[in-house]
Amino acid sequence: MADQPVTVRGIDFKTAFPFTMIFRSFRAAVHPSKLILAVIAMLLIYLSGTLLDAIWPERAVRGELAIYSDSRSEKDSTRLYSERVEAARKDARAEYERMLVATGKSKNDARFGDIKWTILKERDERVKAARESFASREKSAREDYDKSPEDKKADARKTRDETVAAAESSRDKAILAGYDRASEAYFDARRARGNGLFETFVNQQVGTLNGIVNSVREGRWLGRDGVIDLLVRFFTIGPVWALRYHPIFFILFFLAFLSIWAIFGGAISRIAAVHIARDEKISIRQALRFSTAKFLSFFSAPVIPLFIVGGLGLVVAIGGLLTNIPFIGPIIVGALFFLALAAGFVMTLVVLGLAGGFNLMYPTIAVEGSDSFDAISRSFSYLYARPWRLAFYSAIAVVYGALCYMFIRYFFDLLLMLTHFFAGMLVFGRADNTDPLWSMLWAGPVVSGRLAYSVDYFSLGMGQSIGAFFIWCWMHLLAALLGAFAISFYFVSSTVIYYLMRKEVDATELDDVYLEQSDEDFSEALPTATVPPATTEVPPASA
Repeated sequence: MADQPVTVRGIDFKTAFPFTMIFRSFRAAVHPSKLILAVIAMLLIYLSGTLLDAIWPERAVRGELAIYSDSRSEKDSTRLYSERVEAARKDARAEYERMLVATGKSKNDARFGDIKWTILKERDERVKAARESFASREKSAREDYDKSPEDKKADARKTRDETVAAAESSRDKAILAGYDRASEAYFDARRARGNGLFETFVNQQVGTLNGIVNSVREGRWLGRDGVIDLLVRFFTIGPVWALRYHPIFFILFFLAFLSIWAIFGGAISRIAAVHIARDEKISIRQALRFSTAKFLSFFSAPVIPLFIVGGLGLVVAIGGLLTNIPFIGPIIVGALFFLALAAGFVMTLVVLGLAGGFNLMYPTIAVEGSDSFDAISRSFSYLYARPWRLAFYSAIAVVYGALCYMFIRYFFDLLLMLTHFFAGMLVFGRADNTDPLWSMLWAGPVVSGRLAYSVDYFSLGMGQSIGAFFIWCWMHLLAALLGAFAISFYFVSSTVIYYLMRKEVDATELDDVYLEQSDEDFSEALPTATVPPATTEVPPASA
């Protein structure tokens, strides 16, 4: 019997290629409720870190993280790092003390604000001297013109105009030099004072993330400055430097960060869980109610593995004390060393499970409505049951996320280029430092190259500074939206990957999600009991 022809009507890509579900992450990530929660989370994290920087006495020297990064590959790296940082700190301290003394106060009484006002005072004196010099030269030129004979007025007028023009040019150059010198002096003062620990850490991490996006765009996955190399740096340079050399500061910041992350990250994960499974959207209030109710679960899920590693490490360290017992100590430690190896094996499994399965913890709680122990159990089991499948899904999410991020960034760049061009088209004024006013209020995306930037307030007047500050606020709100998209995409894609891994390992359907039901909803869902009307039975008549 001849084979019957088969006509393919369509392909269910969701079933044939389940990883294509990750491509839904972009549409879900740009939902306003998730972006709002992400922006609030970023603002609170920034404020908590900035507050710690403001009250913390210790500051990082300029280039401290670069010094740490360069010292890691050298022999006796700890000693070299300490020596280089101390040398840089000594030079910066000497320069800063010189600036404090220049304020006219003793270095014990002077503060950074005194340095700022001294710089402003010197700037204003230079600008005033330049304007007075111009006024004097202009007055002299006009007096010479007035005293000139009538028959030589034409030549005198030409000489006067040339002298005034030269005086104006000299004045403008002197004013610009005064403002530039003030800006440089303030920059040097901040560099000598040192940067906040949080500011240093954030600049390092954000720079690394931008490098990852650029490497994905250029297709550089391996080698130096490739995606893999930059990912390793993201998790090893900044965090290890923070916990190794500034542990108290960053433990406090980590607790604040994890609290904010648990509430708002848990809420975003909850919205994503319902959105992906049921294609339904819950409100921000409902999501926050869920995350606050599960706060301890979200907070402790990534912390419990750290306590396990720390506890086992402490036990091994205490056992190592036996080595100090003369003669018998090394023998006991050597005989029981297999216990240390067993503990090291467990710690390695926990560390790898936390590193590889962390992205699945929050989605577990958001999807299942469970606790931190279930989040740890499922994330570890999915990782070790299908490691290559999880790595493949994660790689797809990284590439797709980087492409989406670049698309939004290019969209913002075009938006800002058009805005900068047309908004400044008819601005002809000059800033106080004689530069074009619009370029001083906002240099534009092409010049700055970044959405986040700093304003040179030392080159602007009072009204100009206020206007530049408002533009700075709007620009940083736009930058926050870009960062909010990255956060939202992270949680959405992690939730999609959790659904895929759960189906792969546990054979659970993708639309299976825990749904809460309030008392009001439950009462509305109950059927109303209907009481039949009372009837009176008439007994049959007897025959």
